Amino acid sequence: MSTQQNSGFRLRAIVLGIILSFCIGAGNVYNLMVLQGSYMALDFTTPAAIFFIFWLTLYNYFARKYFQKGSFSSPELILIYIMMIVSCSIPTMGLNLYLIPLIAGTKYYATPQNQWDNLILPHIKKWTVVQDSNAVRWFFEGIPKGESIPWKAWITPLFSWTLLILAVFLVMIFLMVILRKQWVESEKLNYPMTKTPLALIDANENGIFKNRVFWLGFLIPFTIGCINALHFYQPLFPGINLVTGVPIFRRTISLQFRISFPMIGFAYFINLPLAFSLWFFCLFNSFQQGVFNIMGYGIAEFLPYSQDRPLLGWQSFGALLVIVLYGFYISRKNLAGVVRKALKKEDALFDENEIVSYGIAFWGTIVSLLFIFAWLIISGLSPLPAVLFIFFAFVLFIGITRVVAEGGLAATRAPVISPVATTSLLGAERIGPSGLCALGLTFVYASDVRTFVMASVANGLKMLEDIKRNKRIIFWAIILSIVVTFFSSVWATLLLGYRYGAINANSWFFVGGPQYPWRYVAEKIKQPSGIDSIYIIFTGIGAVVAILLQVMHTRFLWFPFHPLGFAFSTIMMTNALWFSIFIAWLIKTMILRYGGAKVYEKGKFFFIGLIIGQFVVNGIWLIIDFFAGKTGNMLYWA
Repeated sequence: MSTQQNSGFRLRAIVLGIILSFCIGAGNVYNLMVLQGSYMALDFTTPAAIFFIFWLTLYNYFARKYFQKGSFSSPELILIYIMMIVSCSIPTMGLNLYLIPLIAGTKYYATPQNQWDNLILPHIKKWTVVQDSNAVRWFFEGIPKGESIPWKAWITPLFSWTLLILAVFLVMIFLMVILRKQWVESEKLNYPMTKTPLALIDANENGIFKNRVFWLGFLIPFTIGCINALHFYQPLFPGINLVTGVPIFRRTISLQFRISFPMIGFAYFINLPLAFSLWFFCLFNSFQQGVFNIMGYGIAEFLPYSQDRPLLGWQSFGALLVIVLYGFYISRKNLAGVVRKALKKEDALFDENEIVSYGIAFWGTIVSLLFIFAWLIISGLSPLPAVLFIFFAFVLFIGITRVVAEGGLAATRAPVISPVATTSLLGAERIGPSGLCALGLTFVYASDVRTFVMASVANGLKMLEDIKRNKRIIFWAIILSIVVTFFSSVWATLLLGYRYGAINANSWFFVGGPQYPWRYVAEKIKQPSGIDSIYIIFTGIGAVVAILLQVMHTRFLWFPFHPLGFAFSTIMMTNALWFSIFIAWLIKTMILRYGGAKVYEKGKFFFIGLIIGQFVVNGIWLIIDFFAGKTGNMLYWA
């Protein structure tokens, strides 16, 4: 970042960030409910943010040359980008499209066949879900002519959920402030997903828009995306398939070969041992699961979000617990400094580079956690399961954020989700029907965690590394982005649901998703079980393997395996993306071996082009689809 551009933040940057946050919140909902095209805010890739920052930096590139007063400084562009990546974590899987369908769908999908009227609804607190039958039915089926949208029916549940979600997001922000110094300055994590936006923001210095290697990388996914979009519009036009699969182990499991240009781009910046471990352990665990399938060794229980490899999911869960707890152990000196600062026993300059003081971060975390605990108790959960759930939830949040920050794993989620871990390790009998239903509600923010605020904030704080002043405004920019995105996405979801009938929108978010937690809860209420020893055994196996990998990785530079690769190798998205990670690992290995650091540095623009080209073509065709009235033009999943 040039010295000339390292100036302060101006109000216009925050205003533009608010406008773009609104567009991301409402626009992504419109896409999934009406256009049903390429996902732009589903995973940690944050495509919508990259799409907007590309056009903004392209404008800025020319503005700095010909219209200096109309250009943005680098810190301003970073602030806008941080607001956008935080915004991308809210409208779809991160929160909104699980929250609204669940608080309406809990009553809508209750039928005599599934017996939810007897098993679930009596245990759900009325203030957590919509009670008005017409409001629920009209949302899913469309509002009758002459009727007005029943906004009042949503006030109570949305107010109670807003307080909880704000507390969860505050803990996420404060924990990243507390861990930033350890991750960024002490361990110097790589943060692969910050390379692309920083390269764009520094376009005038690095000449990226004049770099032929960048445009070559850009044109590959852009051209293929256009070809496949034209194939969608006119099936006689040939398309290009980037995904295939090979059935193995008597067709009990499929080995996927998927070319994901963004994942190839992100993986180019991953350190070699971690990139190698991600694809190697993925193949190893596919072999392990195949052996289990042939031997008939497994479980019949329905385990949400890990049903394809349930026992291996627990193995990864144990590994992730060890990795996160070990991370806290090695950061104990920094954590102790945070506590001393919070207790006014540390130098006042100790936290000058943070977006909030350590005192606010420390006490804010405690107060917010206590509020979450109280909310869970009031919703029907007993104290012990509530504590265990909160512990598991934030261990998983931190662990996933770690693999995003260190490994650039753009699409991932928890190997075992926290409500399931709480139920399985305490026993459904002990938790009881009321507690199980309270855990069912937590699926909104602690289940399919493929994107969330903590990971976006972690990447954002890394991007602020070279900015030495006025960082406190970033915190309020993040809060503004959260508030604007939340309310714009909720407003758009309700408006479009009542206008078109939500049941006609994306089938997962409005049909499968709102039923998913209650399927699990109903099964546990009908057949309550105690502590499951097989899960504990596999959790222990994963923990032991992670300890061995961590010791070897820490002590021996030649050791080729990374514990994070083992912990995230059983997840569905890793199994979908392993081949793309392998391609990037192989190319990077060859470049470093035969070309050296200079060739590697020059080659990075090609891989940045792969990322940007994919997301720009996605965004352009969504705009074309909007004006053409086409739906279902899906160019990209991961």
